[in-house]
Amino acid sequence: MGQPIRELERTSVGDVAIFTLDRNLTSMATRSFDEAPTDPGTDDFTAVLAERIFAADSDVTRVYAAANALQVTRTGGWADDAEAAVGAVVASLYRFYD
Repeated sequence: MGQPIRELERTSVGDVAIFTLDRNLTSMATRSFDEAPTDPGTDDFTAVLAERIFAADSDVTRVYAAANALQVTRTGGWADDAEAAVGAVVASLYRFYD
């Protein structure tokens, strides 16, 4: 149930990776998380996504969402496998079962 989110573009420079998505995450607002939210609830999808990203990679230090762009900061830079892991978390946000 639910459609996967597709990446339209992925770029990383130093400690920051930017994922441009085919879905709007925040409407016109922006959201920023410097740590995993303690209780994101079930209907705050941006907070749920941030919680999952922090859980998937212990080197992530910040998640920032603005419309259909997601900026993730990671200590030590980005290797291809780390980018792919975060990309998989993003893609599965709205998937409830396969």
